[in-house]
Amino acid sequence: MFQDLEIRKERRVILDCEQDKVKDIMDQVITIGRHVKGYHYIIANLGFVDGDLSKIQYGGANVSGFQIVDFEEPLVSKFDQRWEALEEKEYPGADSRIRYTSALTYDAVQVMTEAFRTLTKQRIDFSRRGNNGDCLANPAVPWSQGMEIERALKQVRVDGLTGNIQFDQYGKRVNYSVNVMELKNTGPVKIGYWNEVDKMVVTKLDIFPNDTNGMENKTVIVTTILEAPYVMLKKNAELFLDNDRYEGYCVDLAAEIAKHCGIRYQLRIVGDGKYGARDAETKIWNGMVGELVYGKADIAVAPLTITLVREEVIDFSKPFMTLGISILYRKPNGTNPGVFSFLNPLSPDIWMYILLAYLGVSCVLFVIARFSPYEWYNPHPCNPDSDVVENNFTLLNSFWFGVGALMQQGRRLCLPPFSTHPTIFLGVQTCS
Repeated sequence: MFQDLEIRKERRVILDCEQDKVKDIMDQVITIGRHVKGYHYIIANLGFVDGDLSKIQYGGANVSGFQIVDFEEPLVSKFDQRWEALEEKEYPGADSRIRYTSALTYDAVQVMTEAFRTLTKQRIDFSRRGNNGDCLANPAVPWSQGMEIERALKQVRVDGLTGNIQFDQYGKRVNYSVNVMELKNTGPVKIGYWNEVDKMVVTKLDIFPNDTNGMENKTVIVTTILEAPYVMLKKNAELFLDNDRYEGYCVDLAAEIAKHCGIRYQLRIVGDGKYGARDAETKIWNGMVGELVYGKADIAVAPLTITLVREEVIDFSKPFMTLGISILYRKPNGTNPGVFSFLNPLSPDIWMYILLAYLGVSCVLFVIARFSPYEWYNPHPCNPDSDVVENNFTLLNSFWFGVGALMQQGRRLCLPPFSTHPTIFLGVQTCS
């Protein structure tokens, strides 16, 4: 049943049964953890104080009901004293208060006694036996003295254990009142009464503790937890009192909220130092959530994570600050490319090494070309007897050959086969 109610998000339950069944239901409510703040149970019988509700009174749930027997009335108090003075062995149940069902039975006997006393005074012989009739007769044949007894019952007006007893012309009880009760941490408390004329009358003004009216006259208990940088003890906290002993983001936030709403508050560090979790076996909450559920605090100001289980028992404000894992990187500065921007991929040292290698290779190529006989040629092929020879690998051409090789561009200068190639190759191999 409670699972279906939880699916439909129903948190107001009316229990129309006797107190023995109410106790079993409340035990089940505690087992499944539905006895916390946010749930409202109305016990629809007339004996709110007859059952044992001590287990649920500290859970935080709102439990209310009705009580037809007012133990503060002198008549009831006197009867209760006489009842408790009886021997329990001879009168079972005499060691406890009278239950409302027993009080109704007592009043019923008193009404019958008063009615027959009236008939006796009127000299009506209600003990005379009538003629035997058929019980299955159709139409039914009324008992001749029954009308007189009914009339006498309707005329009865007495004070019983359940209050004023009188009936209207239809035999319905009228002009009576029922106390409206509510379960507090101290036990059942009368908060008002109901009757047919005035309906619901509230006599205790603090039955709505969550009402914002009059908050300026109340000190709000704020539970929190020591967690830097939200709530921290000051270095010289022993020199301060109350809220001045703490500092941090949540402390400043609570102060600003109190200033904006015009209320007084008191910071209290949670005793067990926990945020709040429900025990799997006992279904009891601990930490800050437990203090809210069981009414030890009015509000919690802390870095509290919103979870589905916690949302079932307490209300969260709209999230205004979220924390998570993020990757940060520097945004590149927009700069205009310069003339030498092509040098940026490599460091200046690398460019220096490349330049030195270029100069060294060009110089070596120039020197080797001077020693190699294959690099010299006759500029006038038509005159084979000419003694004039030339070399293409001048110092300038050697540098130009290196530039062409680096830039991978075509060049008009070529090394003849088997000229300087083996020499350069052997030199590189030797150096490496």
